[in-house]
Amino acid sequence: MRKRSTYRPRHKSPPMLINCGLAESDIETRERMVVEAFSGGWANTNHYDTLADMRAVLVLAAAAKHDQSTLAICDAMKIPMANLRERYARHQRFGLTGDELQLLRVFVDQYRDFWIRQPVTLYVDACDGLNRAYQLGLVKEQA
Repeated sequence: MRKRSTYRPRHKSPPMLINCGLAESDIETRERMVVEAFSGGWANTNHYDTLADMRAVLVLAAAAKHDQSTLAICDAMKIPMANLRERYARHQRFGLTGDELQLLRVFVDQYRDFWIRQPVTLYVDACDGLNRAYQLGLVKEQA
């Protein structure tokens, strides 16, 4: 009789770097264009909503991974996000200072660096969590 191995591989999804490949430039371009829309002065509420969703998904995932540096950049993003909302309420236009724009660029870099090393299941779980929060009315950061 043949012996059977007790080894069972863990069912863990591969990191996004492997899953999506290095040539996933379409998503990265869209993420960076959000920042450039604010930089160029042609941003609208869709750009703000995309930025808010990016931040919310990253907060959920970083909290699950206990990644303090990513949580710190997400916490720092509260300032430019609040300033954007306030300026839009006053002038119906989005505007940023140079420091706020630099922070947005750092955030997008951190966002990309974080997700490129994470399993796809974490991204899916974070998106599902954000969708549940929207359905329950817990998230009100949209413009």
